[in-house]
Amino acid sequence: MDFQTRLNQLKEQGIGGCSQVMAKLGLELTSQESPDLIRAMSGLTGGMGGSGSACGVLTGGAAVLGYYAGRGQNNEIPHPQYKEMIRDYVDWFVRAYGSDRCYDIIQGDKDYGSRVCPGIMEAGFNKVRELLETYGILDQ
Repeated sequence: MDFQTRLNQLKEQGIGGCSQVMAKLGLELTSQESPDLIRAMSGLTGGMGGSGSACGVLTGGAAVLGYYAGRGQNNEIPHPQYKEMIRDYVDWFVRAYGSDRCYDIIQGDKDYGSRVCPGIMEAGFNKVRELLETYGILDQ
């Protein structure tokens, strides 16, 4: 299935914000569900609640990396290269899009954003999956 078709399916399910899409696709990598995580990610959509701040593809991607490589319980040990993985993602993102801010990336124009954000989501998700594979978290 192509990426745009999957985005349309998610939108029909009420999952439309970049950060929510990133989380949902990230969970699907290992056939997991977490409605609570998807709901929590809604606070990051539109550059953090529609403020135009940190891009939801960036924050959502970092959350997916944290989901798989971070620590959630006191007895869990995060992946030894967890922070490096996040830095790799952030560095890649800023190089690719010139900013980490939603407002800057969409040039303050939501119509423009509706045209460019799907491609950014696809590239961001592919980068997250690549990092999870490169760092040995997902089977390649």
